[in-house]
Amino acid sequence: MEYNNAVLTLAPHGTPDPFVVYHDHDGKFYMTYTTGDHIQIWESDDLPGFLTCRKKIIVWRPPRNTDHSAGIWAPELHSISGRWYILYCAEQPGVGNKSHRMFLLGGPPSNQSPSLDHAQHPGAWTDLGHIRGMLTEQWAIDGTFFALHGALYMVYAGSEFGADLDRFRESRLFIVRMRDGDPTTVASTPPVEISRPAHAWEWEGETGVNEGPQWLESPDGAWKGIVYSAGGSWCQNYKMVVLQYLGGEPLDARSWRKGDRPFCRSARSVRGPFGPGHGNFVNLGPETFAVFHATDGPNDGWENRKARCQRVMWTREGPTMDGHVGICVDGVEAFHAGPSSVKKKSTTKEILGDLKAGYKKYTSGW
Repeated sequence: MEYNNAVLTLAPHGTPDPFVVYHDHDGKFYMTYTTGDHIQIWESDDLPGFLTCRKKIIVWRPPRNTDHSAGIWAPELHSISGRWYILYCAEQPGVGNKSHRMFLLGGPPSNQSPSLDHAQHPGAWTDLGHIRGMLTEQWAIDGTFFALHGALYMVYAGSEFGADLDRFRESRLFIVRMRDGDPTTVASTPPVEISRPAHAWEWEGETGVNEGPQWLESPDGAWKGIVYSAGGSWCQNYKMVVLQYLGGEPLDARSWRKGDRPFCRSARSVRGPFGPGHGNFVNLGPETFAVFHATDGPNDGWENRKARCQRVMWTREGPTMDGHVGICVDGVEAFHAGPSSVKKKSTTKEILGDLKAGYKKYTSGW
């Protein structure tokens, strides 16, 4: 089966670090992303609907003059043990990026919508502060939660131990286990490094980047791993890389294997989009969709990093996106059919039907 590399744009403007979840209780999709100074949730009946959705709710604004009042990056929305949580990183005003650490918000019960306006529902989201048990001296961003072997884990991007935070130029990936499935508290210390920039293409100039880790699992559960971003998020060389889980103890670095080539990078095309990275993955029935940000132009830098959607195809060797970001198409039908340059008998339309109505039917496995 050939690969349908069609890309659907999900946002009309920049939505860096998008994170999408499907809520089976109300049949809605929710998306959050980096705004910098608050946390916002978009609500849609389906993935394509984010492009024109009207329900965009600010659920939390930070208090002033705290260690987490600025630089709010990469929020993620998770349903854990019957409650909504938002995991995010933030910095102290006036101190800057070196003060970034991981923080948590506690929300309403998981059987309710998470998109409750903070002005109308002031108690819906509670500031739970720092993730307890993390190293206070370590720079930390881009945390994500996932469940494995009955335990809850967090992987995040951090500085090497003992690094001078005024000068460090390299971010690595670390894993910790949470205490009894509680997302507020780390049980395992110290954190275990599972990846560092090892390939030349994981560097941008003198800066080595491993960040934005996201859990990826095949619909049948046979393949598990992490997809992270590497290279500079400020340029078209940003890319995604696979870190496969090989089995065994997740807190053992030997249980993880880095890919020897990018999972998804900019294509050799003038059409774009460019610099694909830092998103997440949504399993819908037998199919998997990558949600990530990418720019319209090759020199957009941190501007116009819009949420996009592209399929992940599963092979005997594992997941593939054909090594590069695909071709943007307009509309659901074109996304089903694929770009004209792709000759593929797609099963997506038969599986999902019209995306406007079909997603809800095939979400029982996610």
